[in-house]
Amino acid sequence: MRLTKRFFAFLLVFCLCLNSAIGQQYKLLSYLDIKVDSNGNLPRNPYIINIKNHHKQLIVIGTQHTRDTLNPMFTGIENAFITLRPQVVINEGPNLSKAYTSRSQAIATDGELGLEKFLADEAGIKTITGDEPDKQEFEELTAAFSEEEAFVFFASERFIFPFVFGQYKGTLENEYANNFIKGYLEKENISITPKQKQLSYYKVAYRKYFHQDFNLHTIDQHNFTPFGRSSHFNEVTRKSKELRDRYLLKQIAAQLKIHDRVLVIYGGWHVLAIEPTLSQIMQLQ
Repeated sequence: MRLTKRFFAFLLVFCLCLNSAIGQQYKLLSYLDIKVDSNGNLPRNPYIINIKNHHKQLIVIGTQHTRDTLNPMFTGIENAFITLRPQVVINEGPNLSKAYTSRSQAIATDGELGLEKFLADEAGIKTITGDEPDKQEFEELTAAFSEEEAFVFFASERFIFPFVFGQYKGTLENEYANNFIKGYLEKENISITPKQKQLSYYKVAYRKYFHQDFNLHTIDQHNFTPFGRSSHFNEVTRKSKELRDRYLLKQIAAQLKIHDRVLVIYGGWHVLAIEPTLSQIMQLQ
């Protein structure tokens, strides 16, 4: 019995290491090379990739996020769904749990996430998230750079810019404490110190890297895009995208082992980056 337990423990570790190694072998297109214009627009919207291998079929749809019910992107998504008749849908973002009463309500409320959940519910199939757990991403970013850099990136991308664009109604201090620290980092079990929970920690770190005081009116989103070279945090952002893309590819491969028809609906930048590897994954099925 003891030998059997040791064997299975060894097998588990071996499989985990093999899975990680396979993920590292995935060929990704650099965000510096993906085909978007200066505003980040896709070559076409939606950007649809359709790959077949014997009885297996994979459709990956890249989108530009919108809640305009008249946007033809949504018709493209619906047509792909009807054509493929997927057995599972992989979505960007969290696990989808809402139910919608109509197509228009789904789109107006949650854009393409709402539509794919509405279509999946109508077809009686599941949606699953392809997003890397935030805690895992934070730890991997910390290993690649530092915990401070990972924190500045997370705070800027996941809270500061949404605050600037009007997502929150309260004061910066209150929303930072309640929505970013408690409602996000602590909820995702991302370990931070009492010092890091203070907005002053972010401001000091921001000044360290950008050589100027933090200001909501002057913080530049271009310093946190994966396309730029002007800021060190362009590189941090690219690494974040790479980590998420590799995780998504592993989820696609895993679902293709289980299902014959898989649909993926994701932000178009991610889809352009993973496109070179999709055929490779299908050839292994």
